[in-house]
Formats: sequence, structure tokens, C-alpha cells
Amino acid sequence: MGPGRLEKMFSLRLGTKSIIAVIALLTTISAALTTFFVSRHSTELTEELRKRAFSLASNMAYNNQFSVVSGDLTNMLISISGVKQESDIQDAYIIDLKGVIIAHQDTSLIRKIVPFSSRLDSSQARQWLSTEMNDIHRTVALIDIERKLSESSEETIFGASDINPAGSATGASRHDKLGYVVLDVSLESMHQAVAAGTRRAVLITLVVIMLGAMATIAMVRRVALPIYRLADATRAVAMDDLDQEVPVTRSDEIGVLASSFNHMTRQLKVSRARIEAWNRELEAKVASRTRELQEKHEELEVAYEALKTLDKAKDDFLSLVSHELRTPLSSVLLYSEMLLDGMDDSKETRHDFLSIIVDNCRRLTRLINDVLDLSKIEAGRMPFKPIELDLTDIVAETVSGLKPTIDAKKLNYTSDGIEKGVKLWGDRDRVIQVLTNIISNAVKFTPEGGSISVALQQRGNQGLVSITDSGKGISREDIPKVFDRFSHLESIEHHSEGSGLGMTISKSIIERLGGEIWIESEIGTGATVFFTLPCAGRRIKKPTEEQDENGVRQQQNTDS
Repeated sequence: MGPGRLEKMFSLRLGTKSIIAVIALLTTISAALTTFFVSRHSTELTEELRKRAFSLASNMAYNNQFSVVSGDLTNMLISISGVKQESDIQDAYIIDLKGVIIAHQDTSLIRKIVPFSSRLDSSQARQWLSTEMNDIHRTVALIDIERKLSESSEETIFGASDINPAGSATGASRHDKLGYVVLDVSLESMHQAVAAGTRRAVLITLVVIMLGAMATIAMVRRVALPIYRLADATRAVAMDDLDQEVPVTRSDEIGVLASSFNHMTRQLKVSRARIEAWNRELEAKVASRTRELQEKHEELEVAYEALKTLDKAKDDFLSLVSHELRTPLSSVLLYSEMLLDGMDDSKETRHDFLSIIVDNCRRLTRLINDVLDLSKIEAGRMPFKPIELDLTDIVAETVSGLKPTIDAKKLNYTSDGIEKGVKLWGDRDRVIQVLTNIISNAVKFTPEGGSISVALQQRGNQGLVSITDSGKGISREDIPKVFDRFSHLESIEHHSEGSGLGMTISKSIIERLGGEIWIESEIGTGATVFFTLPCAGRRIKKPTEEQDENGVRQQQNTDS
């Protein structure tokens, strides 16, 4: 490959990129410097114009103090005419403190209010305001006059800059603000000067860029061919030819690069032998990792089976909900159709049918509320607001709602077993919900003349609550089913009256509050429902009792 071919290929690759990069850098720097100096020049010209405008406005305000006081329009117009002789003054006029023009060369504008009067600040002697036109700025100077009172109570008027005449009596003085001198200053000449400076700066920038580009092209051509030879050698090494050697003919950076390349190829030969040894070690490690991945895969399969089980549980839950909803809905539909068909128009029959419909509607409402509560608890969306609780008050409030049923069944209810002074920590509304579920079950399944008792004992950092009834009882095999969704034990009469979710919800609430719940019962001896809650002001600790997965409580035999 000849030098001409190499040079052509380079010019289309690295050379072009280098030239473009340098030109872009020079352009950026030159543009930044040009922008800086043009902006600085514009700022200086603006500041110079502003100072000159302030000086003209201040002098005009001083010269027209007494003209404004005396209302001498002629002198004010002469002063305005003189100021407008300045090349950059577009307009000049005098206004009072309310923004009313009191002197203007265009007499038709006298006594008109200027639109910018609301922007004036009488506390400032001079102001520089922008206008609707970009080429016009407005300079405003305050016209004020000093009034001094001599000891003879005669008022003497001095200009704002006058010095009290020597030998005059010193007395009280005040400054009266009379109005403003307004100068509309044209920025056109300043903009022209800035534009001329900008053109000169751009021309200089272009010259700098051209010189820089020429120098870059010369430098790039000098280093192009050696770099391309290095590129050819690099491609050969990439094709597994480690015998490449680049001749070192220069002592600059290109020569250092060629020498480093030759050293690299020699080191690559040494590294190849090491890599082959490492490959053998890696193969052994890969085999080990493969076994670990296989184990993880098996774990994932187990997790997948668990997810399938959960999905089946979801389907079962939906099936149970559908079944529980269908029964009362069918009853409501049946008796509603019977009423519509007029099968029996007697008042007593209609009353009975409507009572059945109302009872089933209430059952549907309880079922839906229980399903919603359970879904909120399991999804973590049920709000809990723990506070200090007095169980005596909570039990009394709960039992008051069940008192008619308790009295109707002539049940002996007592809460004497509640230990005094024990304060629990939990959500009041949720604890009442739990007690209502448990006590209503006790009332439902306790025969007439039976007994129900509520007790509370402190055990370490936990409060142990128990609700005992003298009902038929539950077999040990059926106890775990009590906490299942839609659980109705066949061994218990009237099992279909509830929603079947009360104890499931109660278990979820107690566990969310940091406690546990379980049942102890045998057929014929009644049942006792226990649950624990943290004591107020105590740190929650795990209890010294264990509970199996089915919710059956196993008491530890400990000597106290």
C-alpha cells in the first residue's frame, strides 16, 4: 500500500476528525471571547449613556426647581429644548408627583397622565426604566426643594444642593418633592457602536480560525502515516499475529507509542500462557456455578409450586365468596318474587317475608364488609392507630350492643376477671371489632341459662385476654378450622348464621397489633378464646408460648 493511498485513507478518517475538532474548539473559544468582549463593550457603553442621562436629568431637575414652584412654563420649555439638543435624547418633559405632564414641547400632552407613573419611586433621586420599545430607555430624576424656617418663623426656600448662607439662623427644614424630570434616551447610536465592534471581532475570529486550521492540517499530516502503520499492526495482532514489530524511527510521542506497542506484543505472548491456565481454573469454577444454578432452579420450581398453590387458594376463596353470596341472594329473590306474585296477601305473611328479606340483606352487608376488611388487612391497607386501652371500658361498650340477646337468652355474663390497672396497647376500633366477633359467637353458641366471662391478666410485657363460654364446645380436630375463611363447623348448630370470616379477621387484626390468638376447647366443656396484646408503655417481646401452624395453642410447662 503506497504512501498516497495511506494519506488518502487517513484524510478521510482521523485527519478529518482532528481538523474538525480543532476548528470546533477554536470556534468555541473565539466565539466565547468575542461574546465576552462585545458584551463588555455593550455594558460599558450602556453605563456611560446611563450616567450621561442621569447627569442631564439631575441638572435639569436642579435648574427647574423654582420654575416648578412658580409654575414658570416658559423657563421649563427652554430647559427642555436645551436638553433635547443632545443627540441621544429622544424626548424630555416634566411631570408632577401624580404622573401628570406639566411641561412638554408638545402642548397637547400637557395635563395628561403618563402610563408609567405607577412604577415611579419617590424615595429614589434617579431611576432608569425600560419602555415598550427596546431602543428607548427612560431616565427619571426627582425634583425636590428644601424649605428652611428661620427663628422668626419665616420660610426660606433653598435648592436641594444649596448651602445655608453664612450667618443665617439655623432652624428647622424639610424637603418637598415637586415632581420628576423624564428623559427618553435613544439607544440607537449605542447599538450601532456595538454592531461595529461585533463585526470587527467576528473578522478577527475568522482569521484566528483559519490560521488554526492551517496549523492543525500541517500537524495532522506529520503524524498521520506513522499512526496508520500502527493501526495496521494492531489489526494484525487482533487476528492473533503476535509477531508484529513496528520500526521505531522517531523520539517524539509517536516513537514512544511505537515502542510501547512492541512492548505490548511481547507482554501479550506472556499473558496468553497465563490466560490458558486461568481458563482451566475457570472451567472448574463454571462447573461449580452450574451446580449452584441447578440448585437455584430447583428452589424456583418449589417457589413456583407455592405460587400455584396460592393461586388455587385465591380461586377457592372466590368460589367460597360466590357460594356465600348466592345463598342469601337466592332467599331474597325467592321471597321477593313470592311477594310480587301475591301468593298470600295477608299482612302477617308479608311481614314474615319482608323480615326474611331484611335479615338476608343484613347478612349480605356483614359478609361484604367482612370480605372488604379481610382484603384490606391482607393487603396492608387497613389503618391501625394504636393507643392506650382500658379493657374494662372496651368490653362494656362491646357488650352493650349485645345486651338484648344476652338478656333474651338469660345468660350469666361477668367481667370480674379483668385485672385492674392493666393497660393494653392497640387500635381501639379494631380491638372492639375482635371482641364483638368473639363475644357474639359466645352468645350465639351458648344455650339459654349458660354463662360467659371475660378476663384479663398481665403476663410480662403482654396482656392475656380470655373469653369463656359454657356452650357445646369444639373438638380439638375442628379448632384449626375456626380461623379458616368461611368456616362453618358441622358439629355446631346454626353454623350458617354468620359470614364465616369473623375469626379470620380477628386473627389478622391481633397479629397486626403484635399479639396472638388461639382457642382451647373440648366437646361438652365450652370454649375459651385467648388473645394477647402488648401492654401500654412496654416493648413488644415474643411470648414464652408456642403456637403450631393450625392455630392450636400448646402451653409450655414452666414452673414460676
